[in-house]
Amino acid sequence: MRFSTTSLLFLFSSNVAVDAFVPKSRSALAPASKLTRLYYDIQRDPQPNDNVWSILSNTEKWISNTLNEAQTGKTNPLSRKEVSYVCETSKDPAMILANIFRRVKEARQLGESHAQDQEELIEEHGEDKHNRITLRQTQILVIPSNEELTQSCPVFDAVIDAVNQARQAARDLVTNHSLESLDEKLYGDAEERDWVVSVSCAHLHPKFGELSPEQQLKQLQEQEEQGEVDVNLEMYKKQRVLARRSPYPSVVIEVRSMAPPEYTPARPTGPVSQKSIDEIDISEGESGSTGEAENVKIDADFVNQLEALFSKSSLESRSSSSSDGEFYESIGSHIETFSSVTPLMVAQNWIDQHDPLFDVTKCSFTVSDTTHVDEAYEFLFTNLGMQTSQFLGSGSATNNQNGQNTTKDAQKRQYMVLPHFLSNSATSLEKFTKQAEQIIRVIPSISSKVELTFFHPEDVNENKRCPIPVIMLQWKA
Repeated sequence: MRFSTTSLLFLFSSNVAVDAFVPKSRSALAPASKLTRLYYDIQRDPQPNDNVWSILSNTEKWISNTLNEAQTGKTNPLSRKEVSYVCETSKDPAMILANIFRRVKEARQLGESHAQDQEELIEEHGEDKHNRITLRQTQILVIPSNEELTQSCPVFDAVIDAVNQARQAARDLVTNHSLESLDEKLYGDAEERDWVVSVSCAHLHPKFGELSPEQQLKQLQEQEEQGEVDVNLEMYKKQRVLARRSPYPSVVIEVRSMAPPEYTPARPTGPVSQKSIDEIDISEGESGSTGEAENVKIDADFVNQLEALFSKSSLESRSSSSSDGEFYESIGSHIETFSSVTPLMVAQNWIDQHDPLFDVTKCSFTVSDTTHVDEAYEFLFTNLGMQTSQFLGSGSATNNQNGQNTTKDAQKRQYMVLPHFLSNSATSLEKFTKQAEQIIRVIPSISSKVELTFFHPEDVNENKRCPIPVIMLQWKA
């Protein structure tokens, strides 16, 4: 593979567009490959021993060759017009999870912004001059630095499955964002069209599909029981497994933003319009109505009398008040009051009074204004990554007197304050916490060292009714 001097200079920028890598043996496919735009990006500064660009190049070449081998005819139906490659250089499993959720969040935001741009174009040019365009982009997150995920495909598979289960369970959570969207629909402030933004998350691994000796023996026994073996079916299964054996563990994130289909509205079954007040016959009321109701006539004069009666009561209340009261009342109606008490302060005071294990020297607080579930997962695992970097890294030291391991400047108990996340449902916050625990349990290095607890204003347990939603992270090591 050859790189020019100009291309090397561009490669070392944070986000660069380069042409696709095409092998010399497949030079005939060069015109089709020029339509592909590839974007390389790095999460953070790479480690000195990590050859990031080589990792991205190997992954891109493997995907390109795999798609070319599956090509049917002159065009490849599996190719994408835009693919981005990201190399995650972190070795910490919690930070890797945080960056996976961050990429999922950015994909969702990309789909939502595309929907908003399309609707603005429709309003500007009209329905006849602009058609709504469907967005579909693919991003490949390569994770080469974590030995635990690289060496064991079952562990990596369990992590991604737990992430997808958590994202699926997020549909049932009562978030503040969903309640705001519901209010907008009820009061007529919502947009006319709700675009369908879907984000899928799959994975690739160098050892994908490898069977243990016990699984291989069980497979042979099943084949003997069946008697005949379908060669075409076995070849199809083998090719399907090989198509997911990438050079490095990778997560494939794909976003699709499309306008909802238009359905023909159903025919109205009830009356088209309601009767006006002049058409209503009061005598058609209940059978037990008295004769006095029949003599009442609702006309413009009667309505004016009612309006005068209600306005008179308000005027009398104003006249009864003193002139000083009216002066201060008029001033107060134009003054906005602000409170210096923040949600973080409220949570800190409550924790200080109700948590017996709270210690100022060993506990810390972090706060986030997130309202979406993917942002909350990113916030949680980012805080967990700060803990793992202290306890699993070089933060532990050995005490010479008693021979025990101690950690300096490490916060073993951390409170994550989320004032705008699931504040209306304690059950949703409980489900969110359990899903986060399930993701942590599938990572062997931290599965038994982390404990999560939540506090909510509507919790069944009185001892956990904190005025602000809080998730507590306890490190057991």
